[in-house]
Amino acid sequence: MNGNRTLSWSVNGLALALVAAALLLSSGCGFQLRGATPLPAQMAITYIQGKSTFDPLNNEFRDALEGRGAQVTGERDAATAILRILENRTSTDVLTVDSAGKAEEYEIRQTIRFDVITADRQVVVVEQTLSMNRFLHYIRSDVLGTEREGELIRKELQRSLVNLAMLRIAAAGGRRAD
Repeated sequence: MNGNRTLSWSVNGLALALVAAALLLSSGCGFQLRGATPLPAQMAITYIQGKSTFDPLNNEFRDALEGRGAQVTGERDAATAILRILENRTSTDVLTVDSAGKAEEYEIRQTIRFDVITADRQVVVVEQTLSMNRFLHYIRSDVLGTEREGELIRKELQRSLVNLAMLRIAAAGGRRAD
């Protein structure tokens, strides 16, 4: 019985050693986990300029920037870069209706437009427009569930758009370094 426990520990130890070796090898070749892409150096201290300080999109950008090592400031004068959210629009369109004319399926679309400039107004990232959409099937027997699903879709669209924006920002920083 004690021999089985030793064998179990050595197999777990071997698996752990293999994972550690794989991580070391992959980091040596330049591989980075998603989200670890460095931002342009000018964005070390970033101010987010949006329509409202309390907009959920601002919070999503704040989390994404901080997750990539930038410091987000609430004071524009303290910033080395300004992420300007020029547009944040969500729309819902009816796609299909039943024979009684009641909506059965919707398209939820979100569009954001942004750019990044330095404190002295030099462009870091030119104006970008990103848009995504998802479909929502309306279930009359579960109105509250359908509304919750719609809200989850809106949050996921926003999160996905911010992730795409961060990839574009990081790519712009990479082009500058070349």
